[in-house]
Amino acid sequence: MKLKKTTIVMLCIIGLMLLVNLFARLCTPAADFYIMHIFPLISGFWSRITGLFPFSVGEWMIVVGVVLLILLVPGYVVLLKIVKKDDRPKAASIYGHVYGWIFTWLSVIVTMHFTVLYQGTSLSKQLGDVTYEDADVLEVVQKLVDTANEEAKYVARDEDGYFAMTDELMPEAKNCMQRLAVMYPQFRGWYPNAKPIFHSYFFSQQNLLGIYYPHTLEANYNPVVYPVNLPVIICHEYTHLKGNIFEDEAGYYAFLACMTSASHDFRYSGCVSALEYLNLDFTDDPAAQAKYEEIIATLSPEVRKDMYTFVPPDYWESHANEEVIPTTIVKNTADAVVDTSLRVNGVPEGKQSYRGMVALLLHYYIGADAAE
Repeated sequence: MKLKKTTIVMLCIIGLMLLVNLFARLCTPAADFYIMHIFPLISGFWSRITGLFPFSVGEWMIVVGVVLLILLVPGYVVLLKIVKKDDRPKAASIYGHVYGWIFTWLSVIVTMHFTVLYQGTSLSKQLGDVTYEDADVLEVVQKLVDTANEEAKYVARDEDGYFAMTDELMPEAKNCMQRLAVMYPQFRGWYPNAKPIFHSYFFSQQNLLGIYYPHTLEANYNPVVYPVNLPVIICHEYTHLKGNIFEDEAGYYAFLACMTSASHDFRYSGCVSALEYLNLDFTDDPAAQAKYEEIIATLSPEVRKDMYTFVPPDYWESHANEEVIPTTIVKNTADAVVDTSLRVNGVPEGKQSYRGMVALLLHYYIGADAAE
């Protein structure tokens, strides 16, 4: 049986995407060129289109995609029952082609907006392997503690003493990215407004602060998170729109972007985020652990109140009626999917790669000073 021309076209496109993935893995300079010079143009174009909509287009496309996947087999069965017998081959062909083109489109999007980005030279590779002692980590922790304590004096708080955002979030986040671009030209250019996700409870169950949708090239954030997280989240998601796909580096760049700001809200958000990465996991030495705890003990009560606070204190209780799938199942499934995705795309550490931000922070505070 001869394949129809449209089927051949679909197979050729999918095959081409497989070759693009292979070539990107084998030729890092080509991936670097694409990330630096081509992807920002693609991102800017699609971000302007999806930016015309006030809601997250990507989120609702995911919903539609899940529905289409669920209906794949039942829809086919129903279709064959409602059409005339003589028309069934044609109807089946059309049905198959609709799903075929959806799959073909996804193969292009996932390749060009996601998997190829993992094949570029990471910042960690550019900096090289640098070994730091426990004393270096403790020095950085002390600097961040001092800065966080100072910034905490100038941020607003509600009647219960919790952080309250007062500066304009989106304009300042864009300004931060433009200032970051002075150090890292990759981040030059236009940025859309980041969009709040609608299904916030489901995302909160996964401990997701923000999400990058490669099929719509949107920066999205979870609007119910504790406000101290918002500045660093928005900057984090913005880095993805410029081709930075590595999560540890996105966290690092977001920290740097926030620290360029004159806004106490942004600087404080950056410090709190960085401190949450620099915990006791860095050492097995009891003396270093004791010193770490001694430094952390100097954090002001306000900073302590804000650290490791994902959502407002009463969030889970007040939204318990929204739970459809148990949170444990949602979180474990999401963790497994993220971990697998990272490993498949050439990040052998999986979710542990998020810890790479610690090394980048150490380079920023210690390595840069040593190089001068």
